[in-house]
Amino acid sequence: MKRGVLFFALALVFACTSSFAQRGGLEPSMGSQPGGLQEGLQPRAGGFTGQLGSITGSVVSLAGNPLRDVQVQLQDLNTGGAVARTFTDSSGSFLFSGVPAGAYELVAVSGMYQASDRVEVRGLTASTILRIPLRDAPPRDGAGSNTISVAQYRVPEKAREAFMKAQEASSKLKIDEAQKHVQRALEIYPNYADALTLRAILELNQSDIKAAVDDTQRAIQSDSSYALAYTVMGSALNAMGSFDEALRVLQRSETLAPDAWQTYYEQGKAYLGKSDYRSSMQQLDKAASMPHSDFPLMHLVRGRAFLGLAQYEDAAAELEIFLRKEPDGPEAQQARTMLERAKQGGK
Repeated sequence: MKRGVLFFALALVFACTSSFAQRGGLEPSMGSQPGGLQEGLQPRAGGFTGQLGSITGSVVSLAGNPLRDVQVQLQDLNTGGAVARTFTDSSGSFLFSGVPAGAYELVAVSGMYQASDRVEVRGLTASTILRIPLRDAPPRDGAGSNTISVAQYRVPEKAREAFMKAQEASSKLKIDEAQKHVQRALEIYPNYADALTLRAILELNQSDIKAAVDDTQRAIQSDSSYALAYTVMGSALNAMGSFDEALRVLQRSETLAPDAWQTYYEQGKAYLGKSDYRSSMQQLDKAASMPHSDFPLMHLVRGRAFLGLAQYEDAAAELEIFLRKEPDGPEAQQARTMLERAKQGGK
């Protein structure tokens, strides 16, 4: 598995996780009401023994407006594992009760974005506000951050559970395990757009481009409002060298999810493939300005675009950052060759 490809695939896995929460199709894994009692929580070794508390908070947009139906996950900082999940109510609020004393991280996800905060429970109640970098503009094409796709109502609970296990395994780089769970989800419900898209991401990791395109096509047929499926298809089409088709698909993704950096990154790659360096840099600048977009391949692609624009100092700077982050990666030698060219003024 190529390490550089894996980094971006993991970014897409996170987007897949976030977008599923956005679309609403999952009930809280512990407790039937948002913020209700979380079953199965036990005091942990090393914690503040014998103390139970609660965590309350709200999820808001950049403008401070409450966001409903956003998934909030409670993670144990000692193990990194998820302890419980719930959703925000109509006022953007959530509650975890019966929480053993200790250190936790709260992660709220909506669309392709997240907000997180660390809290410490020592009995009584801890509180926080999670601010997700979402605009408050009206959603386009009925695909806003708090809408639930009709397709999601058809997904059986067993399929959702298998999908969540696949996501968790992917985030821990347990790729074989992720493939097993996503396959199980699709055996239960073959038209599950989220699972088809996650399987396509895993297929991209294995350079099975045709399979990835086929799965994203099926995902879009199942749920035409699922922005991530278009982004993953665009990534696969870029890998095939079908840059014009990739741009067409990615523009649809941008319409559905205008705040997703992954889409602009793939558009930048598509324009780069067409040798349209100025348009490529415009898209890459958009991607780089967004949260969670700083990963090694971003700097490599920006370095290529700057070389095409004959901006050699900027190209060298980007390539040096990439090599600091990925000195032994599969693209490292190519980056060194480009860096030498940039230092020689493009010669």
